[in-house]
Amino acid sequence: MAVVSISNLLEAGVHFGHQTKRWNPKMKEYIFTTRDDIYIIDLQKTLACMEEAYTKISDIAKNGGTFLFVGTKKQAQEASIECANRSKSFYVTERWLGGTLTNFRTIRRRVKRLEEIEKMEENGTFEVLPKKEVIQIKKEYEKLNKLLGGIREMAKLPDAMIIVDPKKEINAIREARKLNIPVFGIVDTNCDPDDVDYVIPGNDDAVRSVKIVLGALTNAICEANGLEVIDYVTEEKEKPKTAETKDSNELEEMRKNDELESKSIQELKVMAKSRKVKGYTNMKKDELIASLNK
Repeated sequence: MAVVSISNLLEAGVHFGHQTKRWNPKMKEYIFTTRDDIYIIDLQKTLACMEEAYTKISDIAKNGGTFLFVGTKKQAQEASIECANRSKSFYVTERWLGGTLTNFRTIRRRVKRLEEIEKMEENGTFEVLPKKEVIQIKKEYEKLNKLLGGIREMAKLPDAMIIVDPKKEINAIREARKLNIPVFGIVDTNCDPDDVDYVIPGNDDAVRSVKIVLGALTNAICEANGLEVIDYVTEEKEKPKTAETKDSNELEEMRKNDELESKSIQELKVMAKSRKVKGYTNMKKDELIASLNK
């Protein structure tokens, strides 16, 4: 069963892992070699893992199962939203709220509050309330919509979770594990593969890599439900020199990102200050790294 071509995985940079000094020994079986102090993931094993995951996801979807995509890191947000929308699934791309799964009733109450505010605006309630109160309610709405917008239609717990970077999404994984919800995850060389039920060894720090892996897995849901399926099998033609240049650029990006991640938040803020990054004082580590990578 062809899910995606090795060529397309290679083109997307799925094979690039982290620097050799930042790795999890449990990922050894998925590593092919090293190159310029960067681990290179064995794409044959990535493909085999994707095919296994595809079959399982397809089975769940055929039985009417629902899926939750979790990708709160910047590189995963857009792809997670796109794939969730294409497959009529749900997503979390902002901060994971503790209890999203294990305290689902409370989360549903927050969703109802979101809907209440929308009705207040529709029925004219805002027009008779003091302006200050309306401003506060709108701020509350914006915050709730940002955090819960992707799961507001999720009336019950999902039957499976698809995540990007188990190290980043460990809280979501722990909740899923408590409820016996299977977890499919893109796992880079710095992560623990034991954190997920279905490992997809691959680069979780590059947008193109995340997009092709999530996209191919999303096809399993779409195919089972008669929705749009995107072709990731047909190989794209490219110029040889272009591929070589992309490899070099990808390695440099990976090396730069690893160096930034190894620094403390205080060190990152010093760097951000020297580069005149606006609003750096209130940024979290992920936001600082994203700003410094621009």
